[in-house]
Amino acid sequence: MKKIVFIGFCVFSACGLNKKLPAPIIPELIIQDNYLPAKDNALFTVLSAKLNRDNLTIIVQYGGGCKEHYFKLFSSGLFEEKSPPRLKLFLEHDFNDDFCKKMVQDTLMFNVQNGKYPGEDGKFKVELELDQFSDVIQYKY
Repeated sequence: MKKIVFIGFCVFSACGLNKKLPAPIIPELIIQDNYLPAKDNALFTVLSAKLNRDNLTIIVQYGGGCKEHYFKLFSSGLFEEKSPPRLKLFLEHDFNDDFCKKMVQDTLMFNVQNGKYPGEDGKFKVELELDQFSDVIQYKY
């Protein structure tokens, strides 16, 4: 019996089925004209934010633990005219009516390619200013 289980495991895992798993879907930065930050935004803390190519990874902490929470990243798309230009980003948190008290730490990822300065596609830099995070993020592309 043990040999059959091992063979079955081998057949269905590493021994020949080299199917690629689908790439994870990374939500995009939402550019919304005249965007104003949500007044009913659920509480959270940004612990860190790091950019890798076009993907911004944000580690957040919030209260909950009983239901799934949802985050979206927004910007008005208006750049502060400085050198380099600066774009403000706002993270919106939907707590999904999760009133549990556990402290949850979550890693979020967003594609910020929509945050490129118009007309600049190569060797350019934009500063991304994430609301509730003290460091400015350098976006070089």
